[in-house]
Formats: sequence, structure tokens, C-alpha cells
Amino acid sequence: MSQKVIDFEVPIHQLAQEYPDFVDIMYSIGFTKIKVPGMLNTVGKIINLKKGSKAMGIPQDKIAQAFEERGYELKNYDQ
Repeated sequence: MSQKVIDFEVPIHQLAQEYPDFVDIMYSIGFTKIKVPGMLNTVGKIINLKKGSKAMGIPQDKIAQAFEERGYELKNYDQ
């Protein structure tokens, strides 16, 4: 099994395609707009986790913790 890595500088669209549980994890921590039809295919192609965190007012720490708890390694995460 390959290592699951969440890179905070990769567009969320790419992460959602790579990891089937990505959208559900993001939704569970407050990124409710991620399930709006078309959102991933438009805005998701240019927004990464750093920008999304700032735009939605959700701390990067909260995102990092959610993914670490599910076995993900973090990359380009500003602590």
C-alpha cells in the first residue's frame, strides 16, 4: 500500500481525485461547499488547502489533525 500524502499546496480537485475519502473528510471539518455540484471541477482546480483554509476561516491545524487521524502524511503544512 502506498503512503497517503496530503500536500497543502496541491489543488483540492487533484487531492479529491487521488483519495476517495478526501471530500468526506473535508466536509466533516467544515468545508461544506466542497459538495456543491461543480465546485471541485471549477474552484477546486485553483484552490489548495492553504488558500481554502484562509477563505473558509478553518485553521490549517484542524485540517492537518483530521487527515493525520486517518493515516495521512502532511506535506507543505505551515504549523
